[in-house]
Amino acid sequence: MILFTRIDTVIFLGIVFLVDTFWNRKIKWVYILGGILGVSAALAFNWFYFGEIVNNTIVAKKLAYDRVYTLHQDFEYFRLNYGNFWGMLKLPDDFNPVTIVIAVFELLCFIYLIRQREKRNYFLWIIFLFAWTKQIIFLSQKSLFDWYYWVPQILLFVPVLIFVLEQKVKRNWWLSALVIFYILPMLAFQTIHSIATGNGEWNYRRSIGLFLNNYEKDKKQWILLEPAGYIPYFSGLKTIDEVGLVDKQIQEEIKKDKPHYWLNTVKKRQPKYLLSYNNLFEGKDAYYYKTHYKLLNEFRVKNHLQSDNKILEKIYKLKPSGTDYNLYERMKDK
Repeated sequence: MILFTRIDTVIFLGIVFLVDTFWNRKIKWVYILGGILGVSAALAFNWFYFGEIVNNTIVAKKLAYDRVYTLHQDFEYFRLNYGNFWGMLKLPDDFNPVTIVIAVFELLCFIYLIRQREKRNYFLWIIFLFAWTKQIIFLSQKSLFDWYYWVPQILLFVPVLIFVLEQKVKRNWWLSALVIFYILPMLAFQTIHSIATGNGEWNYRRSIGLFLNNYEKDKKQWILLEPAGYIPYFSGLKTIDEVGLVDKQIQEEIKKDKPHYWLNTVKKRQPKYLLSYNNLFEGKDAYYYKTHYKLLNEFRVKNHLQSDNKILEKIYKLKPSGTDYNLYERMKDK
């Protein structure tokens, strides 16, 4: 589903077509037909599922997150995200040197294998080029959700696995080294990351939704907040997400006046609740918020890092997951 209903479709089919053309040195028109059908299937899915050719998620994110970076900013952005291997090797710091070791070893294994001129190289080229092409495209577009990179990172592991399994000399040594220096560290990194992220979502953000669910009995009321699924889902309230993933009116406000679209949305639609990363009682628009809203609660990540299990607590504190929020409630008109 992920592969054949997203832009991944175009990337994957394009790579297959190019590799096949260069490998066999001729164009297979059936592949061109397959590419047309694949892209058509993706566009058809968008139309029937989202009601539009380009799904609303892409449009909303382009409007909300679009920004111009200098060359230096682009390099820093790439360095900071590449340093954590796009989510697979997350550490509390910005840069993880293990990333370089793994990336270089994967590349060396790939080069070693393709020099042997085996039939399997056809598939290795497809896997390798698709994985790197997708990652470069998505990272260049500032797409940081971890799951965008899980499939290509797994595919990049294939050359390493083949390289080790085909060793004739000291095969057990290679397998042991693979488990000890590669698989176990990757498993440990991802386990810690998953546990920490799970705490941030289930124990922290869900608790905010449950607080609202118990506090507000009228489920027809609206809340304006980030596109954080756990909070609005468990609150039971109607949602205006600030990016416009589920609310096209936000997109219109961004088009008209992006610097002030948040305040303009609050004034026009008057949601009963606001959940913000910022202190709305500070800044140039503070007067409006102070005269129309009151601070209902403050939610802090540091207050959700405790656990009866000491190992879990150490993981939570090693990699705190989540964002501090301030919750505001609209005051009744006088």
